[in-house]
Order: sequence, then structure tokens, then C-alpha cells
Amino acid sequence: MIQRIHGRHAFSTLSRDGRRIRRSSLWCSWCPQPSSNATRVAYSIGRACGPAVTRNRLRRRLREIVRHLDQREPLPPGLLLIGAKPTATELTFDQLRTEIEQLLRAATSTPTSS
Repeated sequence: MIQRIHGRHAFSTLSRDGRRIRRSSLWCSWCPQPSSNATRVAYSIGRACGPAVTRNRLRRRLREIVRHLDQREPLPPGLLLIGAKPTATELTFDQLRTEIEQLLRAATSTPTSS
């Protein structure tokens, strides 16, 4: 089950304890939370990616990809922040899905230090 990230505490936890993974057009910060029962996701798409219409379209595409991947194989519980670089707006839906799959695989398979 995917939920949205709300509140300053979750974002400070991500910046302090999260593991950051980068790809050519996307990046993510992942912070596992075994005591939780859901994955909480937020998206960071800055103005450098284009006007609001372009940023919102990219956010909707990313959200749909994550939702589909979670239905196929549930994501582990934790906090996930997905960000985009300006080059992400040039990618097709399939290219975005491939990058997200690589990010999630790298983030959730590597243990973080506690």
C-alpha cells in the first residue's frame, strides 16, 4: 500500500537517514521503516524541469509507474522520495519505468547503516 509523505519529520528523517541513489535522469532517497505497514512516497520535481504543466505531467507518470510496480510486487515499508533532473522530461514512459525499477532495486536491496 502506497501513501503520501506528510510533515517535516518524515522529510528530515529522509535527509538524515535516507540512502540516496542516482541515475541519469532520476534520483531517490530511501529510508526503510520495518515497523510501518506501508510505503510512503513523495516526489521532488524542480522548476528546472520546465513549466508547471510539464512538471505535473512528469509527476503523474512517475506516480503511475510506482503504483503499477507496487501492484506487481509490493514495495517494502519505508519512506521514498523520488526526484527528477531536467532530462527526465525527455524520457518516454518505458524509459522512466526502467529508471524507476533500477532505482527501487538499488535502494531496497542494499542495507543501510543504522
